[in-house]
Amino acid sequence: MRTHPGVFRLLMLAAAVAYGVLGIYLELWRERVPENAGQEVEVLITPGLNAAQVAAEFERRGAVTSSKDLASWMKRIGIDRKIRPGTYRVRAGVPEDVARAMSESPPSVTMARILPGALFGEVASALSSDASEPSLDEALGRDGNFPEPMRPLLPSDIRERIAFLAPETYALDPGDSSADELVRAASGMWWEQHGRTVSGGAASADMVSKAILASIVQKEARIDSDRPIIAGVFSNRLKRGMPLQSCATVVYAWRMRGVKITSVSYNDAKIDSPFNTYIHRGLPPRNIGVPSASSWDAALSPEETEMLYFVAKGDGSHVFTRTYEEHLEARRRIRRGEL
Repeated sequence: MRTHPGVFRLLMLAAAVAYGVLGIYLELWRERVPENAGQEVEVLITPGLNAAQVAAEFERRGAVTSSKDLASWMKRIGIDRKIRPGTYRVRAGVPEDVARAMSESPPSVTMARILPGALFGEVASALSSDASEPSLDEALGRDGNFPEPMRPLLPSDIRERIAFLAPETYALDPGDSSADELVRAASGMWWEQHGRTVSGGAASADMVSKAILASIVQKEARIDSDRPIIAGVFSNRLKRGMPLQSCATVVYAWRMRGVKITSVSYNDAKIDSPFNTYIHRGLPPRNIGVPSASSWDAALSPEETEMLYFVAKGDGSHVFTRTYEEHLEARRRIRRGEL
């Protein structure tokens, strides 16, 4: 049976179109497939990234060629709003396959949380207790773990450097480099937060003093708006040679002896300790915890004030006064519920 010439031409045209479409599809497919397709790729995703940022990190690591397509597939399969931080191990490929691998294989991760006010041991305990892994001391002792502009400001006492780590929750790749990763990430965040405020001519000794002051402000204040004023009060006391009389330092002194107190009595304030700023003038010998960003801001830029005293109210805020007589009156009014 002979095919009509018109039909034959239509069939040939259809075949040519199909071939062209197939060629375009294959070309697009090749563009979507990374050169390292099939190879395992590790991608570390830190907390707080949105879907677009996560997809961009996968593209940067060579898992996909198009972060836009990956973000689209993450949305299609419903993982764009519930991305877990950690280290993903996926095979490089087309965005759809990578997105599905992300949803089916949970990331491996070590979460290390630095809380405002945390002590050295509390930060160290957030990492693996495996003695074969590098310790937090070792990681803090490596200057290369800190941003280069920070290095001249670092204290020589390794454990003092804990104050230069920004409180946050960090996702770390499990393994023997987690302590180094934590110091790099937390010190990098600290520099992002405070680098512009730090004077170019600042000396290490000055920064250590600021760190100690910031750590005291951290423990004294519950409300961020009070922190610059408290820092101003302590700065005034230091300039006048007055004792700081910080209850937070007394609490710390007792804690160093294994005793936890939540309020300071008259007898508590008699403890013989270099950290007791009721009996020793000036700053204590080292910081008493990790300062928050707002406490560091307060220590770096204390409020200019005439105030020399403050007392806490029931809601956590403070009443600031110029004289001791005003201070005593404020305490009486607080007890009577007038403030």
